[in-house]
Amino acid sequence: MVQEALNEGIAAAIMFTPETMTEVSETQLRVAFDGDGVLFSDESERIFKARGLNAFLENENDQKHKPMNQGPFKDFAEALGKLQKKFIAKGHRKDCPIRTYLITARGADNSGFRALNTLLSWGLEIDEALFLAAAPKGPMLEKIRPHIFFDDQMFHVEGALKLGTVACHVPYESQRVAKESLY
Repeated sequence: MVQEALNEGIAAAIMFTPETMTEVSETQLRVAFDGDGVLFSDESERIFKARGLNAFLENENDQKHKPMNQGPFKDFAEALGKLQKKFIAKGHRKDCPIRTYLITARGADNSGFRALNTLLSWGLEIDEALFLAAAPKGPMLEKIRPHIFFDDQMFHVEGALKLGTVACHVPYESQRVAKESLY
């Protein structure tokens, strides 16, 4: 059913609850998103998986000014942003009860630039964008303590669960596209 919803353009994921929950803020909802395959389409990730890091970096350099297509959770992030703007309009920027994060394995190079450029082209504000350059996401999740984390890779979902974070797997359909389609 999750895949069917995603195929219809509806944000959907499989939610996993950890055995022991980490303590989270009681005054601020913290939502963390992966980039590729969650906020963004997985067009670049498919290049990485099919042809490796150098091909990915070359693509990101060539496409750095071209926004990526939207992923399944872009609209959800936009809805959170609209709620945030209502609080900000009432003078509650510093104590807004919603905070959003982009936690991506992308680096701060052209691939990170492309991610930021994409967000700007959409008019989507994310409170914090963390470019980990393939470093583990766990330490950042541990620091942020989000109420919920969305990622398209089970490895990261499992890592979040071990830290006591509710984590959602987004089984984005285009992950199953044959490698040959990228050549």
